[in-house]
Amino acid sequence: MKMQFWSKTKAGQWAAGLTLAFIVLMAIKMTALGATIRLPLPTPALAVLGVIGFIMGLIAVIKHKDRALLTLLSIPVGLVIILWTLAEIAFPH
Repeated sequence: MKMQFWSKTKAGQWAAGLTLAFIVLMAIKMTALGATIRLPLPTPALAVLGVIGFIMGLIAVIKHKDRALLTLLSIPVGLVIILWTLAEIAFPH
């Protein structure tokens, strides 16, 4: 079975797009480039992008049987965001 890189379903495309946007914007925000380019989005707003991508990825995989690589990538990224948020709530610092 040959795996696709980009999804053919709308839900999979949204999942991949939102997840890639989250990854790129967080990378910009966390590097030295973030000091030069001030992003108007706070980190929780970026996390919401990742969580919505996670939900769309689950819909694409479960409902539409989507197996594209970027769609599947949205699931572990979303889980990390959710677990990180729960850990921050449970163990504040």
